[in-house]
Amino acid sequence: MTSPRSHAELVTLRKLAQDLAAQRKERLSSVHLLAAIALSGGPAADLLRDRRLDDEALLKATRSVDDEGPDPIGRAMGGARDVAKRATAKEPAALHLLLALLSDRSSAAHRALTQSGVDLGRLRTAALQIALGVVQARRTPARLLQDGGAPETPPAPAAATTARRARGEAADPARTPRAPRTSQELRPARGAGVAIPEPRPARGAGVAVPEPRPARGAGAPESRPAKGAGPGVTVPLFPPTPLFPPGRPRPAAAPADALAAAEPIALTPTPSPASSASPAPASAASPAAPAPGRPLPPLAPPTATSAAASAALAARFTLDRARFPALASLGHNLSLAAVQGELEPIVGREHEIEQALDVLAKRHANNPCLLGPAGVGKTSVARGVAHRLAFDEREPRVVVELVPSELLAGTGARGALSERLSALRSEVREAGGRVILFIDGLSELFGSGALDEAMAEIKLALARGELTMIGTATPEEYRKSIEVDPALARRFTIVEIDEPEEDEAFLLLQSVAVGLGAHHGLAFTDEALASAVAWSVRYLPGRALPDKALSILDLAGARTRRRASSASRASRASRTSHAAHAALHEPAQPARQVGPAEVAEVVSELADLPVERLLETDRERMLSLETLLAENVVGHGEALSRIARVLRRNAAGLRARRPIGSFLLLGPTGVGKTETAKAIAEALFHSPDAMTRLDFSEYAESHAVARLVGAPPGYVGHEAGGQLTEAVRRRPYQVVLLDEIEKAHRDVLEAFLQVFDEGRLTDGRGRRVDFTNTVLVMTSNLGAAEAGALRSERSVGFARSSSAVSPERLGETMLSAARAALPPELYNRIDEVLCFAPLTRADVAEITRRLLGGLERELEARGVELEVEPEAIDALLDAGGFDPELGARPMKRTIARLVEAPLAELILRGQLEEGSAALVGVEQGEVVVDAIARAGERRYAACSS
Repeated sequence: MTSPRSHAELVTLRKLAQDLAAQRKERLSSVHLLAAIALSGGPAADLLRDRRLDDEALLKATRSVDDEGPDPIGRAMGGARDVAKRATAKEPAALHLLLALLSDRSSAAHRALTQSGVDLGRLRTAALQIALGVVQARRTPARLLQDGGAPETPPAPAAATTARRARGEAADPARTPRAPRTSQELRPARGAGVAIPEPRPARGAGVAVPEPRPARGAGAPESRPAKGAGPGVTVPLFPPTPLFPPGRPRPAAAPADALAAAEPIALTPTPSPASSASPAPASAASPAAPAPGRPLPPLAPPTATSAAASAALAARFTLDRARFPALASLGHNLSLAAVQGELEPIVGREHEIEQALDVLAKRHANNPCLLGPAGVGKTSVARGVAHRLAFDEREPRVVVELVPSELLAGTGARGALSERLSALRSEVREAGGRVILFIDGLSELFGSGALDEAMAEIKLALARGELTMIGTATPEEYRKSIEVDPALARRFTIVEIDEPEEDEAFLLLQSVAVGLGAHHGLAFTDEALASAVAWSVRYLPGRALPDKALSILDLAGARTRRRASSASRASRASRTSHAAHAALHEPAQPARQVGPAEVAEVVSELADLPVERLLETDRERMLSLETLLAENVVGHGEALSRIARVLRRNAAGLRARRPIGSFLLLGPTGVGKTETAKAIAEALFHSPDAMTRLDFSEYAESHAVARLVGAPPGYVGHEAGGQLTEAVRRRPYQVVLLDEIEKAHRDVLEAFLQVFDEGRLTDGRGRRVDFTNTVLVMTSNLGAAEAGALRSERSVGFARSSSAVSPERLGETMLSAARAALPPELYNRIDEVLCFAPLTRADVAEITRRLLGGLERELEARGVELEVEPEAIDALLDAGGFDPELGARPMKRTIARLVEAPLAELILRGQLEEGSAALVGVEQGEVVVDAIARAGERRYAACSS
């Protein structure tokens, strides 16, 4: 069973692993043991080499040994000895150590194999078959030389048995080859804790050579067709009973001491006179119990290759189209895909898979309903259940996936759907209850408006236990389609599928990144995987992990590959023969990789925010936020500084589940409150248009809340959504400007309590909208009238002018008015309440220069220059551009009247052509606009206002 040299293999492998760790100056781990197995040679090394795993590839995974647990080497050695004991081997060998590492999910070796993309189930199957003598180890040329020549060809097992019987010899248990075993059926030996495969004869599977049928009563088992059996289906023939009944002494050294009888599941056709009988009706509560009958031939001869064993294994789960036309044509056999290695490995979700398996083992309500948001991996959990049922369970069962749309297609005629469902029901019953239906989207089936009588058949079959079903649904779909029918809901047992944590999602991406990279022809760095998880959690809150992170990586890989291919084609097209010759001597280019920069570009497009903010290359920009805000806002230095501090706190990651910032800007009209909101949008999101503006003067009624969050169910416009919630759902990273907040109804204001406190708001359709990536800016004129009255009182008679009123006094007046007008619970949730003082004459003069600068840039696009004399600024202020009570808006009107209107007349008359210039000056105290030559001399008559 094992090599003669295996008595000291564990000691040798441990010393080799220690040497490898010492050479690499690393802590000894189970990965070094795995690399030692790959270096040692033998069947275990051949299995790793067949999967392109050498010692170098395995040692690269030593980064995964941080949390391996105490004494991983001793744990692996003890596991190898246990496996060797259960397999009745004299001494533990490398194969047993490999099986122990595969069984320890907490070991770094197990994680390294998972991350390398190896199908652990198939590797464990191949190792078990060799260790238990099911198949012979492949002998490589190096091992042939080591063993001393070519191996002898063993005689066929059937021929050897016939020769012994002709000579009248009894079969020698030590010499007779064991019947092949299937690795899916695992049963623990009596008194042992490690499960090993059991020999299970199967009918019509593999390349079996049937032995002569023994006489009845000679100790050979007999069988008869079970209820529901017929041509094309083989149902269980033997109950899972041990070779030795309880209480009877067992031989101490029998080779089969650790094995027990098993039952096959072969759904391929097997011609048999007994199986051609018409099926009998099954029991309503459970499938019919199998009865003993004629023995089945062995699954495969002992000399079968691993390919033949895999083919025989696949035959156990193959559905015969002649016998199961509905299941074969409408369904996808997940169990067959699992044994053929077509399903991707499932990382994590062990608890959910075990929950679903426990539900399937129940007597009543044994239909698990995987409940969770879209994108959390409900379908992957169902496929993991199919994989476990095919490999790890005592009784393997076939999981068939049915697509509801294909099931309902072509059933427009009356009775067509009922006929199709009846066919599925009868085929599942005929298979002896070994077929499980997987419906991905129960709402499509039960909430599709299908005929009531057809749905009643499914409910009846579920109630009687004739159908076993695994379904998936979101919480909303479950409430609308399943929970409304209590008789249907009680047939399912809910298995909650929650969104994975970030570290679990990272491990999942590591396992998927291998196949994803092979598809795109490139590699994904660990930094890219971590960035995809972190950025998707922060900037794409409306979707669930791991789907959103996988989508980001997939798109980043596709874009990187396309750009690399385009660049390569362009380079080949433009390359000269000399450059081509030089390129032959250039060093090879490194493999294409997807890093954080490529992931940031995708997230930037999906979340509509700057790439620099993701890559944190704008740290200097965030540290100079006051300067950036002051470029668009004149004055109010203290208020801008307080705003910048709040924004920097969020940029550093110091934030709770609240918006980026919430600000209440108080002050008279025209002082720059709205311009401050635009400046925040441009500083954070590089665009002043990254803003949603709501005028709260339109929300003066209590029912206006429906306009914000959407109409409730049953009202007109329910499907349209709300003005605020839909804008934030489409663009979660933006500024939300609530203008003139004091004019809104109190009910509208109280709707924002959960937004300021928890950063979320539920719309009329029950969807939760995330506000944690928004900046909330509220503007109000509360207290402006009181502050104006205070300034007027101070300016009566010979008293001081209005400029002598302290800003602190004006600010206290406005704060008192805001605190009295707004609900206390809302006022207390605002990050910063800022008071904007009235603009001074110097502030308005600076605003005038900036407005004229904008006008100059517009004329430059026409090829016309604009020159402004310094005296023109004071003339514009004196001409009505400065009013302390109205702020900067009078200056906009003054410039439009005295500058823009004369410029428009000159342009329309043809006096301002490309290459000419316009001069804004002062003549006799009035502002005039002239068309002049480039040199500065006047070319046309002045056009005064």
